Amino acid sequence: NPDNDEIKYYYPTQNLVTAPEIIFFWVARMIMAGYTYKNEMPFENVYFTGIVRDKQGRKMSKSLGNSPDLLALIDQYGADSVRFGIMIASPAGNDILFDESALEQGRNFNNKMWNALKLVKMWESRTTDDRPQTTGTNLELSTLNFATSWFENRLNEVRLEVNELLNQFKLSEALKVIYSLIWDDFCSWYLEWVKPGFEQPIDITIYKKTVGYFSQLMEILHPFMPFVTEEIYHLLDNKTDDLCVKVSDVVGTTDGKILAEAALLKSIISGLRDVRNKNQIKPKETIKVHIQTAEVEVYKSIERILAKQINSASICYVNDAVAGTITTVIGKDKFYIETEQPLNTASQKEDLEKELNHLKGFLATVEKKLSNDKFVANAKPEVLALEQKKKADAEEKIKIIEESLNLITN
Repeated sequence: NPDNDEIKYYYPTQNLVTAPEIIFFWVARMIMAGYTYKNEMPFENVYFTGIVRDKQGRKMSKSLGNSPDLLALIDQYGADSVRFGIMIASPAGNDILFDESALEQGRNFNNKMWNALKLVKMWESRTTDDRPQTTGTNLELSTLNFATSWFENRLNEVRLEVNELLNQFKLSEALKVIYSLIWDDFCSWYLEWVKPGFEQPIDITIYKKTVGYFSQLMEILHPFMPFVTEEIYHLLDNKTDDLCVKVSDVVGTTDGKILAEAALLKSIISGLRDVRNKNQIKPKETIKVHIQTAEVEVYKSIERILAKQINSASICYVNDAVAGTITTVIGKDKFYIETEQPLNTASQKEDLEKELNHLKGFLATVEKKLSNDKFVANAKPEVLALEQKKKADAEEKIKIIEESLNLITN
């Protein structure tokens, strides 16, 4: 009753009102208050969470003794870690399966961000206006610019994705995307790419961009973890505003080309590091890499970061196989690793055969799908095109691996 701000509760079939009905009544009360005092609708959407259950799927109750003490969890893990643990396990439309390990993940995430802050602040006193030289352990400024350009595009890409997820009330999915952006892309990749050598200076432009990216990361994470993000935001630089009242900037556009180049770079670094580990090549041991590829120009923009990340003295491009090297295939390209260690051809052959068997199994699955007339007739054109591309890529990779196996055998 808007005239006297009174709600009359109606119980159609029972004496006790259910929880959803109570929520409905309070929502209705807030809407009426909005029209009464402001003459406008206070909100348009209401988000209902599922029931919180334990990791076995049981509803929490005092009789089962499976209800955690929230204040004790906050004391143990921190408020932000508890928020993280609950949000990461709350997919839209489903019940929440509470598991304390998710809170540990939140605490580890906090520690990761604090360690990243310490690393970046260490560079503050070593900034310089001098441009890095091509000698020694420094990288060319153009290489550093590749790293900053990539992360700026990656940040814009994720912000667009997060906005879309939040509009669909997919809060858990949005947090997972932000978590991966900070842990993987920023901490594991970007900071490693721009990190100067031991006791070496860092270009002031690169440092300021890094601080700016870090600040933007705290901004998009803030709704989920407000305390740690606000603290890091102010420790990064002298800020006059607060995240809790900050209005987000307009999201910029993304460059698909540089995103693709960075994705290629990451896959190659991971692949070659794996090869080093399997062949027991120590991280400090320098190698030489020869790449057999049809897209040399693509590698030119990323080769200096690649060389630094895999500790390669040189990277060159060849048209034929290089004898006396460790051979591996990543994507559609061949890589020949030259090292002073004796070669273990049996191990190389085993790895290539394992990859070959995996690809043949994958190809058989794709071919089975494409041979299904019902699937081909009903599939969307873009889905059909994707499957055909998978088939072509798999066939090309199989051919490359078979050629590499023949080289080792002969």
